[in-house]
Amino acid sequence: MRASGRSVIRGAAILAAVVAVLAIAAPVAAAPAQSVTIVSNVTFNPNGPNFGDFAASGPAVDQGLICPAGTFVDTGLKFSGFQSRTGHVQLQVVKAFTCSDGSGTFAVKLQINADFNTGIEHFTWVAAGTSGDIASLQGAGTGSTVPTDTGNINTYVGTIAG
Repeated sequence: MRASGRSVIRGAAILAAVVAVLAIAAPVAAAPAQSVTIVSNVTFNPNGPNFGDFAASGPAVDQGLICPAGTFVDTGLKFSGFQSRTGHVQLQVVKAFTCSDGSGTFAVKLQINADFNTGIEHFTWVAAGTSGDIASLQGAGTGSTVPTDTGNINTYVGTIAG
């Protein structure tokens, strides 16, 4: 029996998804995940991407899986939904983090549920190392945001492996 074009595409998509999950899961499984808390101070920039600094703490920092501090810049923003009755919006934000100790860089993708009425956000996040000694970094968790006069403060809580 000959497979239809749609069946082949569906099969290829499923295979690609399995390979992607295994590629992420294998490195994470290689080392035990350690807890981390990251606090970032975001400055809203009306003329370009938002930016700021961050400080990380916890066993993941103590084990050298992630650096203790650095800077970041937003590299992507996508509005993905709005609920006009409640004032909530769904956002996807990608951030590029650079470690101040020279240990490398990592990317973080946030899936944010923001309340425009209060400025408070709740989010999930995933992270992946992109260069240097922390290139094998993998992590995930949840977080929250509190508004400030010039931006907001993001607090990420989760685990990192590397």
